[in-house]
Amino acid sequence: MSTQTNNIKEKKLKYIRVYDRLYEMIQNRTYPPGSQLPSETDLAEQMDVSRMTLRKALALLQEDNLITNRSGIGSFVNEENANVPSSGMETIGHPVRKCCMETLDDVEIALRIEPPTGAITKAIAQKSAAVVIVDRWYRHAAKPCAYSLSFVPIEVIGKEGIDLGCPESLLDFLEEGIYTRRIATECTFSHSSAGNFTAAQYTISESSSFILIQETIRTEGGTVLAASKHYIPIDRFKMEISLSK
Repeated sequence: MSTQTNNIKEKKLKYIRVYDRLYEMIQNRTYPPGSQLPSETDLAEQMDVSRMTLRKALALLQEDNLITNRSGIGSFVNEENANVPSSGMETIGHPVRKCCMETLDDVEIALRIEPPTGAITKAIAQKSAAVVIVDRWYRHAAKPCAYSLSFVPIEVIGKEGIDLGCPESLLDFLEEGIYTRRIATECTFSHSSAGNFTAAQYTISESSSFILIQETIRTEGGTVLAASKHYIPIDRFKMEISLSK
């Protein structure tokens, strides 16, 4: 084997060796769950490699769900079992709770009632006297990590007996209740740079890259119960699907 080939192989294997070392350090709790890894500069120096080599190793650790990179802050060791959903997107359920890698500790809700615009009327696929527009900010460790914007026809509010004077009633419906009944959902996944300014009240991510999940929830008869836009920062997004034949 030529010297040049050996050098190429050595470069390819170096980041694997760094990955293995960091993997062991996470497993033996040198870096325990929830802890922040040293900066890239410090970690590259400790590992005696270039920052480019280190970043390749960190990318593998992130792919394996061992660490999460928070843009502008650094890399953190994931909590044990924190990112293992009970089921993937092959079953009906809340997209943020299924696809956001962070543990969701809290949800803040705000709502308002407005006459529907043309765009909202198209989203809910029906004429409605008014719609309830619902903002939801999801938090991990007291920091916003995802955002949802939902449109609910006012007729659905009345039929479901939701008390708008008690926002928790609407929150329970949108987070859990709506998914426990016999429904059909349609989800479209795309990239978006609108997450932060759409969320308005809070900055969801230091990055402007989001996965946008546009979700329509219908009754068996085809009536739209809610139309939602869910924004998850791309570095916190993971979708799992289990298929069988």
